Amino acid sequence: MKKKHLLAYSAGTGVLIIFMALGYWYSQHNLSFTCSSSTASFYSNEGEQPFVNFTQNISFNHFGKASVYLSGDLHTQDGQKYPMNRSVFYRYVRIGTSDYRLQVTGEVRSGNDRVPADLDNQYLMPVLEGVSRIFGIRQLPTGDMVISNNAGPYLICAVH
Repeated sequence: MKKKHLLAYSAGTGVLIIFMALGYWYSQHNLSFTCSSSTASFYSNEGEQPFVNFTQNISFNHFGKASVYLSGDLHTQDGQKYPMNRSVFYRYVRIGTSDYRLQVTGEVRSGNDRVPADLDNQYLMPVLEGVSRIFGIRQLPTGDMVISNNAGPYLICAVH
């Protein structure tokens, strides 16, 4: 009888240690920070015709969720300007040493956001629901972190 109890306690302790190790690993491999940045992107390297001009606040938490608050303008090539004011919500997972996959889970427009749906689909694809993308986080020798989208002007930020 004592041998069965000892075996049960040993197995229970082993399972507990495994779950604790997995929990620790999970918490260490997910992000928790907030940063802000301003982004201006242009249609070409020549001239000064902007494509988007916005500020963003980015927040990541330990539960694999992130949110980005965008506020600014989208400019069309024919000179029209549309205000942008929205919150974009993501789920993220680590896929490499310093790379993460973000997937848009929702979006809330607020205030004066007037970007038409066709321009959303044409220019703002990275912030549309269901879209996934890869971003990288690099730690500099100073301890600062640089967060960058691997394609496009969205999600560029530094944390120090």
